[in-house]
Amino acid sequence: MSIRRIRRAIREGRYEFTLHALEEMDEDDITEADVAQVIIAGSLIATLTDDPRGTRFVVRGTPKDKDFDIEVVCRFLPSALMRIITVYTVED
Repeated sequence: MSIRRIRRAIREGRYEFTLHALEEMDEDDITEADVAQVIIAGSLIATLTDDPRGTRFVVRGTPKDKDFDIEVVCRFLPSALMRIITVYTVED
């Protein structure tokens, strides 16, 4: 799986946010546009295969006009829709 498939889902609008992701984003003042921008310009830092529900991907980057990095955790559903599971700030 490459970052290209993840980016294509964003560009084509084939993604959804979990309620948990939206709540985390609200707490950290992260917008949906921030998430999309990080996926488009960020780096795939992990592919996690230990979840019976499916492989998860972690993308990290710095949203435009923010001074912190975020990580976006996502997975693809059987329908090929990408689900954004959670989003959080990275503390260095």
